Amino acid sequence: MNLAGVYVPLITRFDEAGHVDKKANQEFIEVMLANGVTGVVVGGTTGEGYALTLDERHHVLATAIKQVNGRIPVMAGVGGVSTNEALDHAAMARRLEADGLMIAAPAYVLPTPSELVTHVEAILKATGLEAVLYDYPARTGVSFSAEVLDMLAPHDQVIGIKEASGDLARIDMIQQRNYNSFEVVCGNDSDSRVFFDKGVTSWIGGIANALPKAHEGIMNPTTRDEAFAAVLPLLSYIEAGQYNAKVKALAGILGLPSGYIRGPLKPATAEQTSKLRELVDIAGEWAPVLAG
Repeated sequence: MNLAGVYVPLITRFDEAGHVDKKANQEFIEVMLANGVTGVVVGGTTGEGYALTLDERHHVLATAIKQVNGRIPVMAGVGGVSTNEALDHAAMARRLEADGLMIAAPAYVLPTPSELVTHVEAILKATGLEAVLYDYPARTGVSFSAEVLDMLAPHDQVIGIKEASGDLARIDMIQQRNYNSFEVVCGNDSDSRVFFDKGVTSWIGGIANALPKAHEGIMNPTTRDEAFAAVLPLLSYIEAGQYNAKVKALAGILGLPSGYIRGPLKPATAEQTSKLRELVDIAGEWAPVLAG
């Protein structure tokens, strides 16, 4: 699976009653495809995968795979708080013929490095699918440390790591270890320039749900400075807190209403939405209307 380009960890759109909205999610995927994204991830953090039942995970992943119809890769998020739960997520992805997995460390339980390696290896063995690790210790409580990476990176199925830790020193640490066929993937939108200036060529960016043009522009060296400067205030504001709610609000501002969010999270406030509108105006052509 080629990781180059912009992969979008898709938001999950719900109807006003809070049920997964199949038609709206199909529409959203077509908008992303029309904007030239390289791939999509289903059931990640931005997709509120943590708040979906197993049946709902199956529904949104099956919908995405059918809608994409082989045009771009579809990766399935694998989370949970136990290996058994993660295996359920991964087995579903295999049955539905997803192209790969994005594997987060199990949240809350704080596995040791050895335990984390065993957890990931169980998923790899059960599915045979390629996988990107997802390093986000602020959410999971543990990191894919150098010790863990030294044990996992040699696996042929492990092709990269989404770096969302906020520790930019990890980019050099990973690159200097010269793992074979293992890529660093940008996972911090507001720090994206640092990643690309260091030669990173892949981005799994949640805010690309609303700003695919800007993400493509930032990845392109010829437009990087202009695009990054235009949308950095938006990226920074969204990453400052209530990330999922703000991403959904921004998508709505740009023509794809997606406001409902699963508890305990709450939708963006009127004040936050107003601020997002101000920052959209500042971004200008790099934050165009997507639909509607």
